[in-house]
Amino acid sequence: MKASQRLDWLRRVLLVKVVLCFLVWGLPALLAPPTLLPWFGLTVPEDPIFLRLFGALAIALGVAYGYAYQDPVKNAAIVRVGVVDNVLATLTVIVLSLTRGVSSWFVWLSAALTALFSVAFVAWMPRQQGA
Repeated sequence: MKASQRLDWLRRVLLVKVVLCFLVWGLPALLAPPTLLPWFGLTVPEDPIFLRLFGALAIALGVAYGYAYQDPVKNAAIVRVGVVDNVLATLTVIVLSLTRGVSSWFVWLSAALTALFSVAFVAWMPRQQGA
């Protein structure tokens, strides 16, 4: 696959990641009332501070992925952070499922998506010039 095709695919994946970071993970976790959590198979926390912090972090990552979308070569470090972000999210769900059990369809869908993002970011990572 040519470098230009790899970057085109990476940009498509980054755009999807931006949309998900804002609309699926970030804004709902930051702003939605906790009474919506049962719709996603999640329990309502007594103190939603960590839920709100997760939402803020997801939005911040969405902004970073937006910069990477605009110029993946210049912002390759953000793509590398994306690999770490997505691998850690996927592994967290796997470990929690083995130790505590995870029954939420939303969490499993999110884990599947983050696993796919990890693979896509590694596969289409911008190559360094001269390497």
